Amino acid sequence: MNTNKLTVFQLKTKWNKEKEAYKIQELGSGVQIFVKDILQSEEIFALRKGLKSTSLEKRRNEFLEEQKTKAQRRADVAIYISSDIIIPVEIEKYQNIDAGTKQLLSYQIDLDKKYGILTDGFTWRFYNNNIFRDFNLNQILDETELFLEFWKEYIKPEFYYLLFFEPFGQLPLIKQETLPVEQNRQMFFEDITELIRGFKNKLQIEGYFNDLDKKTKGKQAVEITYAYIIQFVLYKTLVDNEFGKFGEEFNNIVKKIHQHLKENRHRDILGIIDGISVQISKNIYRPFIKEQEFINGKLLQLYRSVENKLSDVSPWLDIFVFIKKYNFANIENEIFGYIYENYLKELYEEGKKGQYFTDYTVVNFMLQQIGFMPDEIEKNYKNDKNSISLIDPACGSGTFLYSAVNKIIKAFGNHSKEKSKQIEEIVNNNIFGLDIEEFPLYLAEMNTLMRMLPLIITEKYNNPVDKKIKIFKTNDSIAEFKDTALDNTMHDFELKGRQFSLGFKTALDLGYKSYMREESDLEEMKKSLEEKPPKIPRRRFDYVIGNPPYVSYNECSKQKVLIFELMKQGKASLNNIYGVNLHSRPGHQKKYAPKPNLYTFFIALGIALLKDKGKLCY
Repeated sequence: MNTNKLTVFQLKTKWNKEKEAYKIQELGSGVQIFVKDILQSEEIFALRKGLKSTSLEKRRNEFLEEQKTKAQRRADVAIYISSDIIIPVEIEKYQNIDAGTKQLLSYQIDLDKKYGILTDGFTWRFYNNNIFRDFNLNQILDETELFLEFWKEYIKPEFYYLLFFEPFGQLPLIKQETLPVEQNRQMFFEDITELIRGFKNKLQIEGYFNDLDKKTKGKQAVEITYAYIIQFVLYKTLVDNEFGKFGEEFNNIVKKIHQHLKENRHRDILGIIDGISVQISKNIYRPFIKEQEFINGKLLQLYRSVENKLSDVSPWLDIFVFIKKYNFANIENEIFGYIYENYLKELYEEGKKGQYFTDYTVVNFMLQQIGFMPDEIEKNYKNDKNSISLIDPACGSGTFLYSAVNKIIKAFGNHSKEKSKQIEEIVNNNIFGLDIEEFPLYLAEMNTLMRMLPLIITEKYNNPVDKKIKIFKTNDSIAEFKDTALDNTMHDFELKGRQFSLGFKTALDLGYKSYMREESDLEEMKKSLEEKPPKIPRRRFDYVIGNPPYVSYNECSKQKVLIFELMKQGKASLNNIYGVNLHSRPGHQKKYAPKPNLYTFFIALGIALLKDKGKLCY
């Protein structure tokens, strides 16, 4: 324990004597020692050196040196106020304070509340998320009473939110910037993961999913939380792209929340925040009402349990703080699926589904290889409006679909209401996705919608999407088309004048309902695939693209994948998967039971889904 506490006078003397050396050195006898002297001074912070054996509740107004965060990042100093308020301190050489910004933000990512102090000994920045308030050493040492008033407020839980909702410029020396998502993708991904984790825990603490087993409970909590947060991301995208009057409306929401916080009307904040989701279904995507009923129905019990305490509404405030922190203007690459695939899978502990995220650079390369690029799309469409259809039969969270929609928008532009409606119809008629997982499909739908926002609403018009985006849940993409005429994959010219069977043409009992499965739209899609040569040309897809699941034959049998169950029942055959023989090469019958990977089934399906002269890329 350091008993040599320095007075304000001694600190001034030390600074004036050693400040030139602090420009060169931060460790050892450098500026770090001086900063720790200020933190321990009885006349200023009066923090005690931390005792590692002390419980968190007793560890108030202390700091621990060389404290590691959750991600094993080591802050120069960590100040413990309570279990909810832990403040990492990053210390840089004098006049080199900006060098520590990135490091401090990385510490913030590891903590539930984004506090932090960045200092070079003279300038002190007290962070709350990406907002900070400046004090210089003279203010701290000469106007100590005023500074300590700020410090006492800074470490109160309610001040964490109040400061964030203060109007820009109202407080002296306050700086508030929104961070562009495209330039801060890694930080954004880590922040939203922590946000989802915190809100998910709130749902579970409240006992909402008590009737489910542990694994299902965790999965449902993650999905409901993420789906709920996405609504706010979509809304903030409208604000940041300056669509319509959303910017003005958002500023009014900020003012109302700020007012309620100051008046301790915490429960009333929920009504303001929850009203945002209504704007999405009203102004953006009308089919979203179904999803909202599902999401909000799950959250209804949680709303009822909320009291007028700050801790009860803090999960919602955290969401709002998060969207206020980032700027969602001009996002070029999809984000929802990337978060799901790279950050949330750990929360699931899923079995072997053979799902892998494809990096968007690879996706764009594949689209280029098959010719699905703006110039070619525009040219093909002018020659034949039915020449740019694309499907991903294992679309997951929609990385390929997002990029395909992006190419269509670039091909046709979005300068007028008429042109925007045309692009919306082109997307709706030509971009399709299938998958077995409900939640990734929801993300695929939201990703596609996010890319279409500039078409839907601008300062001049509001053009909500009325039709559901063609993304569907299926029990098994391979088996999905066994009740259609898709079985035959021969060329049209070979079929002229011949009759053929419609395959099994048996309605499959999928055994479930889903808000991601629009039966009428699926039926329409299947009918369009049923060729009736020679009078009607083959109506299939011009492009099949994706990253199908890679799962062994035995694993598929173990998981009772539907097409494998149909083969066991004699309703499907390995030597005729949509006209492709996956058992043996012609004339070379295998004497043993072959066990092709599920991936090969998707190759057969992909070929069947293609028009003649269509292109496939997996």
